[in-house]
Amino acid sequence: MSMRFSKSQKYAFSLGNGVEWFINSAFNLWVFTFYFSAVKLSIGYIMTAYIIWTIWNAFNDPLIGYLSDRTHSRFGRRRIYIMIGFIPVLALEILIWLPPLSGEITQFYYLLIMLLLYDTAYTLIALPTDSLFPELYTSVEERTQVNTIRQIFAAVGLILAALIPGIFIGETNVREGYLLNGIATTIIVGVSLIIFLIWGAKEREEFKLDYQKQFSYIKALGYTFRNKGFVLYIIMFFLYEFILLLLATIVPLFSAEILGTTSSFETSILMGLLYIVGIVTMFLWKKLDIKLGSRIGYGLSVILYFIASLPMLFISSYIDAIIVVIFMGIGFGGMLYFIWYIVADVIDDDELKTGVRREGIFFGIANFFMRLSMILSIIIVGIVFTQTGWEEYVPNIPNVEFGLRFLFVWVPGIALGVSLISLYFFPFTKQKVLEMKVKLKELHQEKMDKVKSA
Repeated sequence: MSMRFSKSQKYAFSLGNGVEWFINSAFNLWVFTFYFSAVKLSIGYIMTAYIIWTIWNAFNDPLIGYLSDRTHSRFGRRRIYIMIGFIPVLALEILIWLPPLSGEITQFYYLLIMLLLYDTAYTLIALPTDSLFPELYTSVEERTQVNTIRQIFAAVGLILAALIPGIFIGETNVREGYLLNGIATTIIVGVSLIIFLIWGAKEREEFKLDYQKQFSYIKALGYTFRNKGFVLYIIMFFLYEFILLLLATIVPLFSAEILGTTSSFETSILMGLLYIVGIVTMFLWKKLDIKLGSRIGYGLSVILYFIASLPMLFISSYIDAIIVVIFMGIGFGGMLYFIWYIVADVIDDDELKTGVRREGIFFGIANFFMRLSMILSIIIVGIVFTQTGWEEYVPNIPNVEFGLRFLFVWVPGIALGVSLISLYFFPFTKQKVLEMKVKLKELHQEKMDKVKSA
């Protein structure tokens, strides 16, 4: 098996993916809670800030992705952006927990400004990091190997995002714990990003001249959205992110109201098991990927996850829920493995058609839809809070059990059903991917020859 990069480089690179998931998940889980429970900012103001933030993402993420595709510097076209975003994202991870003590309008504008600044800094790091994965590892062997490693790091990042804030935050209505969490997060992210930048974030020489042949911004957007494979992928990616965010909102309520738990630790075990089992089974999904292809593999993972979740419609025991979550984790491991993998086939196909690597614009658009799925979940939560008078996430509606079971099983089930339909029309079969690899190898050799002769 031919390997272009060392194992140490692959682990250092994958650490960057883990940091990305850690900081983003901690942000998604706790910023809303902080401004709602501790700052006491009204739901209307929070929703408004998040909606404006989403509009900002519609321009910010694709634009930064497009610019990175066109960048040419001595630090590379991706690494330079990570270096620019490094200090701002660390500073903002602390500043976001220091809003004014009073004045709701002032607090609203502070939240809005922090969201816009933080998202820009985060995008400068996350988008080039995502773009480097399909760009660096183009062979089936290395791509499947690194995808396994980086998704393990991603799952660890998700687990830490759930556990570490809990150590420092304590009572959700007290501000000081959030600041301590921000400081701890900054240290973890800072050290990890230094390791990633020095040993993991590399750039391939043969793509050095690709910036010369990039499209204009409008043309790049139009061409990308006319790509059938990418449109189908975006549908699946959006629904995957929506399910994750829905679970993050529902599980604490489901655990307390249906399973009768009395501590957040028991809830953390449920979510933690989902990720841990997902990590363990990732090696199984890697083997299935090599044997059956990512298209079939992702379909199997979606079906297994939904079937495993069905007992949540009737069980009421915490121990039973633990068993169900373990089986759900098997399917979840496949979803986690494949959702960030199958887009690489879309990008490879695009390079064969256009002659250039355009990871930046693809991941920029994908990141926008990731944020859009979060906004959708926030709006749904906001509507429920407003209509039912929930206080600190404690529901008082008479049909709470039916509602929570419906949200836990059938809403994700509908989303997964739409994903399967999209996957059916997804054009990248195992055979087509293998044929693409042969053509890509020839194209990359031609590019390397041009770089050497330039």
